[in-house]
Amino acid sequence: MRPRVDAVKSYETDVLVVGGGGAATAATISAHDQGARTALAVKGQFGVPGKRGAGATSNPLAEFWTIRTVGKKGGFFNPPHLVHRDMVQIGLGMADPALCQIFVDEVRDALERLHSMGMRFQSKMLATMPATTESKGTNNIVLIQKAVIEGTNTEVVEQANLTDILVEDGEVVGAVGIDDEGEPFVVHAKAVVLATGGVGQLFQYSFNPPGNTGDGYAMALRAGAELFNMEFMQQGLATTWPTQAMVMLYDMDEPYRLYNANGKSFVADWLPPGVSLEEVSKTKAIHWPVSCRDVAIHIDRAIHGEVLAGRGTPNDGVYLDISGTQRDFMPEAFNEHMLKCGLDIEKDLLQVQLHHHTSNGGVRIGTDAQTRIRGLFAAGETAGWQGADRLGGTMLGGSQVFGWRAGGGAAEVAKNHSGKRVSDSTLERALEPIKRLAEHKDPDGGLDIREMKAKLQRTMWMHLLVEKDEKTLDEVRTFIAEERERLGSVRRASAFDGVLMFEHRALLDVAEVITEVASMRKESRGSHYRADYPERNDAEWLTNIFATRGEDGALDLEKKWINADTGWEDDPDDVRIKPWG
Repeated sequence: MRPRVDAVKSYETDVLVVGGGGAATAATISAHDQGARTALAVKGQFGVPGKRGAGATSNPLAEFWTIRTVGKKGGFFNPPHLVHRDMVQIGLGMADPALCQIFVDEVRDALERLHSMGMRFQSKMLATMPATTESKGTNNIVLIQKAVIEGTNTEVVEQANLTDILVEDGEVVGAVGIDDEGEPFVVHAKAVVLATGGVGQLFQYSFNPPGNTGDGYAMALRAGAELFNMEFMQQGLATTWPTQAMVMLYDMDEPYRLYNANGKSFVADWLPPGVSLEEVSKTKAIHWPVSCRDVAIHIDRAIHGEVLAGRGTPNDGVYLDISGTQRDFMPEAFNEHMLKCGLDIEKDLLQVQLHHHTSNGGVRIGTDAQTRIRGLFAAGETAGWQGADRLGGTMLGGSQVFGWRAGGGAAEVAKNHSGKRVSDSTLERALEPIKRLAEHKDPDGGLDIREMKAKLQRTMWMHLLVEKDEKTLDEVRTFIAEERERLGSVRRASAFDGVLMFEHRALLDVAEVITEVASMRKESRGSHYRADYPERNDAEWLTNIFATRGEDGALDLEKKWINADTGWEDDPDDVRIKPWG
């Protein structure tokens, strides 16, 4: 039975925040503090680390997290002007210098707010905190901010899976979605903050929790907002067994000891003429993320490629031997973490592979964290402001900075809202996909959405991460088109299968954007490596690529450089502080 517009469950609020991570909790507190009636819509259960609904901020897949700190103007430690310079330089001309400046100016205030809420960092200089399953209490951002939210009259709606933003005459008027039982709901709101995280679940190997399926990107795109820099995705080395944990080998002087399933040392087979294992290892020791800014890219290519060639370990990785190595930046934390997981790195080999970490691009926002649609804001990984590469520790800090800005800005917009409510026709259009889903229930025949997701993740991990070329991008393009057709033949054996179908739709929408902008950018820059165009080409590609949806639903791409007025020049000295990420 199709749900009637007048029978759909309804919520009323001034500001709707969508998400469950640190950006969402910061935005919620900020909006409430500005006097706005505030609602927080969360997938799954709010504030359970590593689970559906908690966001990437609480995902326990490393031994520690870090917020990049900025010192006082004129001070010796991380002076603001040098941190800003590093951020712009690391972005290789693609980062937004105005938003980087906001981060630099306001991250100290964000840390002080967290401290006032009860946050206690392991190191004040680095603002590090544990990130394992034991992380809770005074070292977990979401739990601390959840406690603050619970002390307010904020309405928290759990098991809320938003599907579309409602816009009337260029102004946000709410959103629609379905709960875990497949029942539709509508939220009448004067402003919406998208803090849904990134799209890590598009890939087989990722540091993102189950709910991070690109919903914010997809909803913003359909609503008329812009996405940009979507080809730039941070990736890095991590274990595949017996747990998933980042492997950061900073300042390790000796060459990497990597072996395939046959026990063969293979990296040399992937190196260009004249490049040695010693050279790629030395450059890899100054950054964890995959980047083609130096020859370290060939280690990442080798690891990824060796598995694709069928020479991977039983757990889809390659073997890494770090016994007896000298490493910098809290190596004992990793050693202890692996011991808890049953591995002694002095005796056991690690099985490692490249994992998606974050999207550097996202929804285009202004300095107020608002999109080009009045009342639609974005923060955290959903918002795009970083460039081709990014400094480590800026995503967590940026989530707090721009989450706070987005919440406050949304509250201000809500105060001056026109009072327009969503029309029946707009609501009817937004509910149409949910209505079609309600009619599509076949517990016996059709495709399994979970099996489809696994195949999608494997395909995208194979072809969209580390390196790509026109052939692999064409394969992905074909897969996306065919997968959209298959989505109409899914076996809906349970109500939650409907939720997964909408998430699959979002994943495909975002995959299309990444594929098309990666295909358009015929060069290699930072985390975007094209094997068929391996060199950076500033003459033709010193520009951002923006993606929008036309009225016909087609994807429109536009080359538009956000630094056209200020310019940008590469610095041969690269960045001031290493390791940079």
